[in-house]
Amino acid sequence: MTYMRYKSLTACPPPLFNANDDMYFLILLQNFRQYLISRRRPPILYNFSIRSRILDNADEDEFIVNDVYSVVIQRPYEFWILTGESTTSFQNIVIDVSQNLNLHGKEITSVQNRILLTLIWLRQYPTYTLLSMSFGISIATVGLIIKKMWIILWEICAPNVRWPTRQEWLNRRGKWPKMPNVVGMIDGTSYEILIPSTEPQQDFYSGHRKYHCIHTQIVICAATNTVYITILVIEQTVNRQMRSSGKECFLGHDNDANAYHRIGPIGPGDALDFPPQCYILADSIYPNGYPLVTPFKSVEIIRQTRAEKRFRRKFNILHRNRRVYVEHVIKEIKTFKVIGSLFRHPKWKLSSIVELCAGLAQRRADLLSGELA
Repeated sequence: MTYMRYKSLTACPPPLFNANDDMYFLILLQNFRQYLISRRRPPILYNFSIRSRILDNADEDEFIVNDVYSVVIQRPYEFWILTGESTTSFQNIVIDVSQNLNLHGKEITSVQNRILLTLIWLRQYPTYTLLSMSFGISIATVGLIIKKMWIILWEICAPNVRWPTRQEWLNRRGKWPKMPNVVGMIDGTSYEILIPSTEPQQDFYSGHRKYHCIHTQIVICAATNTVYITILVIEQTVNRQMRSSGKECFLGHDNDANAYHRIGPIGPGDALDFPPQCYILADSIYPNGYPLVTPFKSVEIIRQTRAEKRFRRKFNILHRNRRVYVEHVIKEIKTFKVIGSLFRHPKWKLSSIVELCAGLAQRRADLLSGELA
């Protein structure tokens, strides 16, 4: 019985008396009182869904599961655009996920379709309703698949995002002849989030960007002229709910300099081990001290001799041309719209999802460098 049918059966009953009967008015009041009492009681089928209240026979619709993977896999270019993976690398992900996946009972969709759904969600960030219509499953099922699969993908891809060893840093020396001791670059980026409802909003608001956000510090190794031969390192960024786990938090009101001071010391024998006599390029907002090298500011150039002015301006041009690679890496990471657009999910997930997207971007970079080699 649908909601509309139930509503039609609960109309006010006609009075069970004639106009000529005695006590007409009192009987009318009594019937009306009984009618009001019955309306106050919860209906027999009071848990109707919104669809049943709006549409008749809405609960009788059944989902027809679509095998999207078998259709998209036949179009490799569109598959690459949707997921960021080639058909071969996708099969490698399926093998890795299958080894970490615990199956309980009969699943509605195949492993390939569940991984494809999650990658499309990460890469394109569509709504659950759109994914539900595309794959022919309910919205609740879409949420359960994504909730389970992105964690498994994070466990597989997150190890790609790590701090290099001292020897790996030393191997990067001499990649740029004009800056032989420069082995990396650092920069920060922000991810827009929804306005916090239970936490102080000013902690997450960035006056420079004019929205609420969470920051990330990104360090990459120096490489050749292609940005795809690189190592991505993401410093973990989480909200206050995760501080008990020992992770650091870069809120929206913090700038890059404050975030850099809070990631811990970088140097020989420190938590972030870094070889001596090696340097990392950074923009002017960072402190100009080992291991960072920042460009000269205008006030540091204007009162110098002509030769020194020319030298410092050339240094700034070279500095800018090399540091732009970290911007290219940020672009590769933010190609995943789940973090490249407004993040509509709980903030505590953002740290791990950023690491997941960075790991997938590293896989994509390794894939391109292997094909171009």
